[in-house]
Amino acid sequence: MPTFETARSGLLWGATAVPNAFFSEYMPSAPENHVKVYLYGLMCVHSGLADDGNLLYEMAQALRLDLDQIETAMRYWERCRLVERISDKPLRYRFVTVQQVLVQRQNMPEDEEYEAFGQAVTALFGDRRKIHGKETALAFEWVENKKLPQEVVLMLLQHMIVTSGINFSFAAAEKKVAEMVDQKILTIEDAEIYFEKSEAARDGIKKVLRHLGLTGRNPTKDEMDLYLKWTTEWAFEPKAILEACKETTKIGSPNLNYLDKVLEGLHSRTGGKATSENQVQQVMEQEKAEIAQVRELLQTLGISFTTIDEGLRLEYRDMAAAGGHDLVMLAAREVVKRTRVHTLDKVKQYLDGWSKLGLNSVSAVLNYLAEIEKQNEELRTLMDIAGTSGGATKANRDLLAKWQTEWRMPAELIRLAAELAHGKKDAIKYMDKLLIGWHEDNVANAAEARAAHEQHMAKWQQKSENKPSVPAGGKRVIEQQYQQRVYDPDELDDIPEDQLEEMKRL
Repeated sequence: MPTFETARSGLLWGATAVPNAFFSEYMPSAPENHVKVYLYGLMCVHSGLADDGNLLYEMAQALRLDLDQIETAMRYWERCRLVERISDKPLRYRFVTVQQVLVQRQNMPEDEEYEAFGQAVTALFGDRRKIHGKETALAFEWVENKKLPQEVVLMLLQHMIVTSGINFSFAAAEKKVAEMVDQKILTIEDAEIYFEKSEAARDGIKKVLRHLGLTGRNPTKDEMDLYLKWTTEWAFEPKAILEACKETTKIGSPNLNYLDKVLEGLHSRTGGKATSENQVQQVMEQEKAEIAQVRELLQTLGISFTTIDEGLRLEYRDMAAAGGHDLVMLAAREVVKRTRVHTLDKVKQYLDGWSKLGLNSVSAVLNYLAEIEKQNEELRTLMDIAGTSGGATKANRDLLAKWQTEWRMPAELIRLAAELAHGKKDAIKYMDKLLIGWHEDNVANAAEARAAHEQHMAKWQQKSENKPSVPAGGKRVIEQQYQQRVYDPDELDDIPEDQLEEMKRL
């Protein structure tokens, strides 16, 4: 610490002499922040400020720089011989006069490592670009401060020349350095892999841009990062990416963001399994065919959709899982033919109903529908005989199946039952009661059935005529109640099921 020192408050009113040689010999090639640091340090030295160990921190605050930037600048001026480091812990520097350095320059030992590095940097650019000392110094800082091998820094500069042109900005290269340090690309081997991928990404994204009609410029870092994501994280082959570019023709102005969404969708829907050109082409063709099928389904139902999104396609896939597109379309046509509400939910109901019956093919369903139509036609014929209308319901088809299939009744018996049911309130129910009786009595043909019916009617008529009357105000006795259990077949429609069962037991 000096014996005499200047009050800090007096700095503003003093002056610092800077030799003109500094402006002509050193300032033109020095980075801007390095010049600020030198001049501020020179001011502190000439003002006699004592260094209490915080002077570098104060300098950083005053110049609005990081402490690392201050130390980097001081190392630069060390190489220029204008500053000497006299202590590492704590850091202390001595400023050497510019005149002294210029006079002694020829006699000073050279910084061989720095000079060799500078020559290597200059050789990279050749006659195509003049490299300033400040640029060489900045590149050397990456060696000293970021701990990158000189070979890696030279590889980086060569990479920047190839990817960004001979006049690339060293500031842009410094950002790449920060990225490499962050990813721990600190060896020659790692750097070779890193730059190989980067250059492949540049070439690949340029081809993509040409496919999209976006030419006339170099790809940006963000665009190259997108390509690296597609090829490394999602494992798409370059030709597969170009194949996916065809999807961008669906929009007015093809762009990389839309392509990114296309590839993201392909990666997600295939579980990352479609990565080659052929695989992507196959998936895209399948999806186009699926979209056409969904559109056909919606048109059949009279539903208008401007966009067939993934959700709608998933819904369609679920419907087509069991029997395929043809079965879905058959269900849609049945919905339109038989219902007033034409929705996808109705189509699902038909498909679910057929599936529960074990009908999972078009042929099986068509046979089933043909059988239903045949039963409906037979029921309509029977209802015509019975003098009524309707009858083509599931409940009635179940009754017809019972008579024909389960009991194997001849058609003449069933037609006779319809004839005898003519004019009844519920003809089908009356027919069923008649047929139940004939089945239980093992009646084999219409002649036997007609004879049995006439005999039954005669007995009923006789019992009806012998039925005792009930005195006015009198009471029925048990015997009278048994005689009451004589029923006219015409009244079977109105008798509850429990009474009909009781009647059979008598």
